[in-house]
Amino acid sequence: MEEQGKYNFIQLERVIIRNFSLYKKEGQIYEIDESINDGVFCLAGANGLGKTTFLNAINYGLTGIVLAPGKEVLEPSEIKTTNKKYTDRYFEGRIKESEKECAEIEIVFHIDNNYFKLRRNFFESDSLRFLEIFTKENDTIKPLVDTTNKSPKQLNEIYQNELAAKIEIKNFDYFVFLQLYVFTFDENRRMIFWDDRASSHALSIAFNTDIKDSEELIATQREIEKLDSYGRNYRWQATQIEKKIKDLSVKQKEYPDMEKQQKEFDLVNQELKDAAKIYENTKIEYNTLLKNQSVLNSEIMYKKQERAKLFSIYSEPRTKLLQNPYISHSIEKKECCICGSKGDFIAESIENGLYKNCCPLCNTKIDDNQSEEQERLIKSIEENDKIITAKTRAIEVITKEIEWKRVQLEKTEFEYEKIQERLNNLLELNPLLSDNKTGNQGVDYLIEVYRKERDENIKLSKKSYNDRDKLYAKLQTLQDKIENAYSEAKLVFVPIFKELAKSFIGLDLDIDLKREKHIQKLVLELQSTARTDSFQLSESQRFFLDIALRMSLAIYLSTPNNPVNMLIDTPEGSLDIAYESRVGKMFANFISNYGQNIVMTANINASQLLISLAELCGNEKMKFRRMLDWTDLTSIQKEVESLFEKVYTNIENALNSKKYE
Repeated sequence: MEEQGKYNFIQLERVIIRNFSLYKKEGQIYEIDESINDGVFCLAGANGLGKTTFLNAINYGLTGIVLAPGKEVLEPSEIKTTNKKYTDRYFEGRIKESEKECAEIEIVFHIDNNYFKLRRNFFESDSLRFLEIFTKENDTIKPLVDTTNKSPKQLNEIYQNELAAKIEIKNFDYFVFLQLYVFTFDENRRMIFWDDRASSHALSIAFNTDIKDSEELIATQREIEKLDSYGRNYRWQATQIEKKIKDLSVKQKEYPDMEKQQKEFDLVNQELKDAAKIYENTKIEYNTLLKNQSVLNSEIMYKKQERAKLFSIYSEPRTKLLQNPYISHSIEKKECCICGSKGDFIAESIENGLYKNCCPLCNTKIDDNQSEEQERLIKSIEENDKIITAKTRAIEVITKEIEWKRVQLEKTEFEYEKIQERLNNLLELNPLLSDNKTGNQGVDYLIEVYRKERDENIKLSKKSYNDRDKLYAKLQTLQDKIENAYSEAKLVFVPIFKELAKSFIGLDLDIDLKREKHIQKLVLELQSTARTDSFQLSESQRFFLDIALRMSLAIYLSTPNNPVNMLIDTPEGSLDIAYESRVGKMFANFISNYGQNIVMTANINASQLLISLAELCGNEKMKFRRMLDWTDLTSIQKEVESLFEKVYTNIENALNSKKYE
């Protein structure tokens, strides 16, 4: 008989969550710092306060992954990449923008005497901010791995390699699969019993004596599924093409002038393509003119700014004249203070007179001793004016071109739409017409093309199925290994499951390993009837029997000194009162009789379950935490705060009055 205990699983000791905006008490972010005890750590509270988030945060700290809801169970190597986008978004909204940089989780756990202490930011899933791996000898810490001067990504890689080695699972991806899909029962309610792929992967990892066989089996199953999918797709394509051939043959008789109509269709279709090309070219030309107009306007604006700067320098010696109230008023108001004329030309005329050394009113020379610098400035201003004038004329020309091109564009668009309408009319008369690239070959040629496509798809379908069938022999050998290992393991594993399950459901049941096509799975038998579909059981039966299966795998796979820390988000509302205490008994059995651990969250609606569990475990094996220690109730929940307090008190009283030893 195979010896119980295959992997050394982690024992959580401490979880610290810093700067997590969701957990806020009296307006201040609450720093969670929890010591995780052996037995049950239970976080209880009302809906919407962050219980599920707490479990997801622990798994994120351990794996860098939050599983996306609704996705199928993946093979271990695909879990990280497939869930990365969801992981990157998960903590958005739960953590404010201002807290992102400093929001992190710190976890301490051990395997035997090997301790891991890590810190991971909630928005850096591929990195660790801190990692320490050490042993304790007489209260002295002895480092096992040198992590100094390592980058965050290097720390994450060291962590994954060291953890896989200490668990003796060899591959971190397989730890991720077990942790997220087997040892966590969360709000997504993934079922191992009734999910073929989840069941098959779990069996492969649990009952293979060599992890390489697990990798090979999972890869082979995936390749078989892929080839099977290819075969079905090619066959479907061949079927669709065959329908087209039959339709063509029938419609060919309905449209005796098919060849003539197809030629007309091809001509009109070519006209449409030519018209589309003309329209696109005209549109490009029109947009180019608009762009050139915009460039000219920008250049004129720049030159006018340059002119104003030059004129300001030139006018500096004439400050007194510019400060004359009549002159400044005329420039500002664009109105001559003598004759009352108005317009932009007034300001320009006054400025032109000033830079020509003339009084803008009487044209008298202002300064006969003009310096060379003043002459240079005048020339620069005059050159600037010439450029502005030339570009202004260019604007006038291009504006006319734009208007003409716009008319052309509208015309080409109208021509395109007319031809499109003609083409549509032809299709209404004969829907068999198409742009099939057959030129003047006709429908017979098109049918021949389709036949070749059909035959090629049939050929590819047969090849895919043949390649798939060749892999079945290899798969069968690998599955035989699992069945041989399971036949021995079930002497230990099955009785554990039957005991846990019966403590919940009160009935004798069994499980057996079945093989269907390329999949092996565990099938539940209740009252000698196989329950192969989830609808054959009630919701509570499905959920808690699946949890019993996970617990059985945890017990069977864990070495005596390294039990599993299961994470359970207790299914809310699925239990009636008759079963609540029985679930408590099943959980307590897992803890007390098999030495395993649970980190669980529960709604206080499931108070009877928690009271039963508290009575059976007591303070020695159960730590009870009020969610209200971390966060505040909503305004609606505060209206019944006394009821919350009453439930909490009942559970805490049950902890202090343990019924059984």
